[in-house]
Amino acid sequence: MEKFIKNWNLRRIIYLVGGIFFVLIAVNDRTWWLIPFGLYFVAMGIFRFGCASGNCEVPFKNDPKINE
Repeated sequence: MEKFIKNWNLRRIIYLVGGIFFVLIAVNDRTWWLIPFGLYFVAMGIFRFGCASGNCEVPFKNDPKINE
């Protein structure tokens, strides 16, 4: 449980809030096919997988040969 509570960053919060927003809009408009998409983003925020865990970042490599 402690794994889900620690290490929150802005990206995880945005995924969580955005997913909840999509679920609420889908329920309000009765577009049931959008609920799985919203739940996917909620799960990414809570369980920290996909881009929410930082796996989509391109590592920065400071190569002096490139900077010349």
